[in-house]
Amino acid sequence: MAVDMYQTGVSGLMAAQAQLATTGHNIANVNTEGFNRQRAEQMTAGGLYTGGQFYGTGTRVSDVTRMYQEYAFRDVLVSSTEQAGTQTLYEQLSYLNDSVNNMGTAMSQSLDALYGAIDAVTDNPGDLGNRQLFLAYAGDVAAGFNAMYSNLNQQYSTNSQSMVSSASRVTELAAGIAALNQEIMNAGQNGSPNDLLDQRDKLIGELGQEVHITTLTEPSGAVSVMLGGRDTLVSGSRALGLQVRAGSPDPQQTELYLGDPARPETATRLNGSELGGTLGATVEFRNQVLAPTMSDIGRTAMGLADAFNQVQRQGVDLSGVPGLDLFTDINAPEALAGRFFTSNTAVSGEVTITDTGALTGSEYRLDVKDGAYSITDLGSGKSTALVPDADGKLNFDGFSLTLTGTPTNGDSMLIRPSRNGAANLAVSLQQPEGLAASSQLMTTANGNNTGTAALNATLNNDATTRVDNASYPLRLKVETDATTGVPQYNLYDQGGTLLSAVVPDADGKFTFNDVELTLSGSAKPFDQFQIDQASGAGNNVNAQAFGELKQKKWLNGGTATLEQSLNQTMVAVGSKTQSQSIKATAAAAALTQAENRMQSISGVNLDEEAANLLRFQQAYMASSRVVTVANELFDTLLQIR
Repeated sequence: MAVDMYQTGVSGLMAAQAQLATTGHNIANVNTEGFNRQRAEQMTAGGLYTGGQFYGTGTRVSDVTRMYQEYAFRDVLVSSTEQAGTQTLYEQLSYLNDSVNNMGTAMSQSLDALYGAIDAVTDNPGDLGNRQLFLAYAGDVAAGFNAMYSNLNQQYSTNSQSMVSSASRVTELAAGIAALNQEIMNAGQNGSPNDLLDQRDKLIGELGQEVHITTLTEPSGAVSVMLGGRDTLVSGSRALGLQVRAGSPDPQQTELYLGDPARPETATRLNGSELGGTLGATVEFRNQVLAPTMSDIGRTAMGLADAFNQVQRQGVDLSGVPGLDLFTDINAPEALAGRFFTSNTAVSGEVTITDTGALTGSEYRLDVKDGAYSITDLGSGKSTALVPDADGKLNFDGFSLTLTGTPTNGDSMLIRPSRNGAANLAVSLQQPEGLAASSQLMTTANGNNTGTAALNATLNNDATTRVDNASYPLRLKVETDATTGVPQYNLYDQGGTLLSAVVPDADGKFTFNDVELTLSGSAKPFDQFQIDQASGAGNNVNAQAFGELKQKKWLNGGTATLEQSLNQTMVAVGSKTQSQSIKATAAAAALTQAENRMQSISGVNLDEEAANLLRFQQAYMASSRVVTVANELFDTLLQIR
């Protein structure tokens, strides 16, 4: 017979040996991360036509393939990116939530102590010990806000360092993928380089945890990698990298650029929040959570300083002098410039807080186009056109911007009204005698009044027109207009001369020169009130005004007290943390499901491999028996004579 029985047996031996080797390779890599199960593809060696028949000539191994499905890998890649991003954001939110709540609790205790000291000053305004405690507890509150800012700013710096580490990791992985692309292209002509493919997929999977990527397999066997499906990161054996650079206009707000490490001038700026994965979550946390939280707490700190300073200014100290600021002025010169950022060196700006109650805690981008201004809330993304007032100032959401220099068309400027508010808070009043516990004005209701109205009087020290000291005491009389019969509030000086006929607004307030009056309750005709200048240790009217700040809602558009504003910030962070926890749990479950689906295709099953060992061992033994029979037949032929 022309068929070489010996060669047929040897082909079976070689095929069984390849099967055993592949099975052993699978078993050896059962715990190797990223390994895909391999299989030796076996086929017949081809038939030999002789004697009118086709006879088989054995077998051969055509290839060793991976048990791999592209869609399953892509599903794992997408799920891995989502899980890494949601988990990173949750971990950072969780840490922020713990720190903000711990410091917020301490802050509430400091505020309670401060209000307790205010009550003590109210009870005994002349006691220097009570006044000193007032200043000491005010200092504790300021220190608490300073500590909150310091903690958040440290997290901000840590976040920027994490961006650098993650960007370096992306660059490293991209270079590794490009190098493996080259090896695969070199080896692909001589079979399937399965282990190299596994190594590349492992790097792609790790890269997918850092950023959202999409991949495209080229005919050469190389894989192109795009960031978010748009920007090419790897093409063949060429890889770009991520760079972290100082931000513009704020150098502390670092930014990401994509480019050739050897040619940094060609790099393009990326929107870090849209990158996905760990890096995208890190940028998102910094820009959309951490920065607004810092601004929120800064807004509350400035509201505290502004409210206490206003009360302090409307009173007088133990020497009868109008009170000086208790806390640092929120519009101190160094604070004004620190709220404005621009990369145009020919332009500078100052941001003045005009109404702490109208501040939103947002940060803004001011754009100039064709000489017109528009401002965008970076939190909500809402844009509003702005027109300078008569003084050339731009007014919006409780602040006013004064620009020096002429912006160029296309300029973008950054405005942060309250980011540093907590850092700048400090007690500026050092002497307890300077505490303005006394009011500059006192009111007394006539004993014959029949109404239930009460009158409060304060001085506006910033008013340009003042009531002459000789006019005091003033008298406010409720009289009926002879023509209309409507009650009218007439203000007289001490000599009985009519100074003004005033009409209260909806809140019962009215003003004459520097005197601001607030009427509460119901006044009846012929009711009278006397307004005197007042000073001295026994006058605690202004101390009462300090105490009223505890319940006064002047923040967040007049909807929140100081403590409520702090609590709203903490609740907002806690709510985001809880929501992100749910997202992270769901993403982890989706990733586990995708990995299980892929493992069902590509994973090594030791029971299955053990069975294969026995099967291929038997095939090897049977093929060796064929070789033995062929050898015996040959020996028999040699013995024939």
